Amino acid sequence: MLLKAISLSWCRRHRAESQSTDWGQSLAMYGLLNGLKLHNNPDVRTYLRTWTHFHLSEQVPVNYFCGSWSFGLLYPDIVKEFPEVKLQLDETAHRIYDFIMHKAIRNGDGTILHNVDLPNIYIDTVYFSAVVLAKLGTYLNLPWEEEVLKQIKLHLNILKDGDKPFYIHCQENANGSRSEGSWARGNGWVMMTCAEIMPLLKKNSPAYNEVVTIFRNLAKNLVSLQTKSGLWRTILDDRTSYEESSASAMYLFGFQRGRNMKVLGPECDAVIRKAIPGLSKMVDKEFKFNGVSEGTWPGTIEYYKSLAQGEWWWGTGAYLLALAEMTR
Repeated sequence: MLLKAISLSWCRRHRAESQSTDWGQSLAMYGLLNGLKLHNNPDVRTYLRTWTHFHLSEQVPVNYFCGSWSFGLLYPDIVKEFPEVKLQLDETAHRIYDFIMHKAIRNGDGTILHNVDLPNIYIDTVYFSAVVLAKLGTYLNLPWEEEVLKQIKLHLNILKDGDKPFYIHCQENANGSRSEGSWARGNGWVMMTCAEIMPLLKKNSPAYNEVVTIFRNLAKNLVSLQTKSGLWRTILDDRTSYEESSASAMYLFGFQRGRNMKVLGPECDAVIRKAIPGLSKMVDKEFKFNGVSEGTWPGTIEYYKSLAQGEWWWGTGAYLLALAEMTR
């Protein structure tokens, strides 16, 4: 099973205590946790237990950077898996939830800004605020739907790429300067946001229907841009940009979640079948998932096309989530 092999490879090559709770590392741990529910491997469980206990003993840092909230992605499964630290996990959940709701930096319209030193509107923030808030609000039985829907709509309205059905990376809050191009991983964050929130909403409620509409529209427009190899390019509609595996893994996760929930129809099965071998070719003999673009600042189209590719936390996490969703 590829899911198990990639998980074990990651755990063998990376010391648990060396992995922080920042956005990329937490996403990798989230992928490992989702895989663990399916392959139940004791080595992966020990790795995640070590990581969890280490950071709880140090206290998970929560600050104005939306990436610092990413530990919240692992709820409620992390509590079920490690009930011996439920008190610490509950305290951490409350801290992250309260910070997002009451302390996060917002502009005059209420849009959550990315960080204190980058007080701008980033597409990444949608995932690390809306999904985390939805998971923690559901787990803690606290209100979240209104704020989550507000953040999704505010971000997507601002970051829409002109007349295109996709989204850009960033707009500076103060002067309105914008990054260029429909950045694939940014659109992946949007697709993953919708895919993760849909199961938490009451079916056919107004909020559910709004999220489903966003999700379906994005999925529909992604279909025609899938390459012959089954992946998507780092600038979605630029044929001179390279195929990028982390965004492609995010899309596979989203398409499969949509099919599993019967939100997307059988016309998407061909997209899924094409993406599976395309992504598996990005796994090398050591079971590293490659082809992931490096950490990315907002920039020009040429800048995005110039970024190096390799193995990165966010790519491995997204691919493990996709593999787990397919296994289900």
